[in-house]
Amino acid sequence: MSDPGSWRSSVDPVLSVSPSWPNPGASVTLSCEGLEHQSEGWRFFWYKTVPDPSSHYSYELLPGSTNGTEQNSFIINGPTHTAGFVCRAGRGEPKFYTYYSKLKFIWSADPRPAASLSVNPDRVQHFRSDSVSLSCEGNSTEWRVMRFIERDRLLYFTCSSWGTMTGSTCTIDVSWNNDGVFWCESRSGETSNAINITVQDRFSAPLLVSPVHPVTDGDPVTLSCRDQKQKLLSNVFFYHNDKLLQNDSRGELNISAVSKSDEGFYKCQHSGKESPRSWMSVRGHLKINKPCALSPCVPYTGLPFITVTIALLVLLK
Repeated sequence: MSDPGSWRSSVDPVLSVSPSWPNPGASVTLSCEGLEHQSEGWRFFWYKTVPDPSSHYSYELLPGSTNGTEQNSFIINGPTHTAGFVCRAGRGEPKFYTYYSKLKFIWSADPRPAASLSVNPDRVQHFRSDSVSLSCEGNSTEWRVMRFIERDRLLYFTCSSWGTMTGSTCTIDVSWNNDGVFWCESRSGETSNAINITVQDRFSAPLLVSPVHPVTDGDPVTLSCRDQKQKLLSNVFFYHNDKLLQNDSRGELNISAVSKSDEGFYKCQHSGKESPRSWMSVRGHLKINKPCALSPCVPYTGLPFITVTIALLVLLK
């Protein structure tokens, strides 16, 4: 994307995103920091990444950012889709622009995404000897599986860079790949929810089997510990946010009805060796608009609502 101004500063602003893994419908705040004399006439410009046919990204100004903002923060009202964002600043006429910030992502937890990403085996953690495949399902026929890692710099590639794409399924060679965040993306910009995948380097250490997608409040969940041969281990201790969950060791951790308090990092320990930690996300049920012409309110569900209303009127006669 070309710069509209004649000058550009060597300043490299720093973009922060909070939260980067928002709950469905939550707002997200972008902040552009790192400028010297930040209050002296700078206007801030906010961009979203847009996929193009070459598997790279171009930048598109966010609505409300065409002329820049005086504040160095920008609020995106939810729900948001998985996407990357950058910022930069400009001042004067003609505009004197900074460089673009490094790319930061917002990872969507939209309960109704345009696509779904499934993982086989269906878990977060994998050994380097595993064969892992990721499949996209949705309205588009041209999905591509994307991977993002953050080391000294930001890296994001399509499946062809680190795996084999067959139709809408990407098979990963985890023997040389590192951890990453993965998602499906179409050329028109539709995305799936993002998922974390981690690779276990130590074959002698156990592997935690935990849900790769967010779990719904009230649903049952089972966590387990396995060895490299996928054998279910017994005499295992489970930890939630580094706190031991029970004094006795067992083979599995069964949660009959998860709640928001169960969200967090989990790991398991077997024979003194620990698995890596994995985050388990808990989301609430979808809200249903409740018309309150009657008391108590009756959830709107279309025809059943009419049927319930008629039945109530009959009973009141």
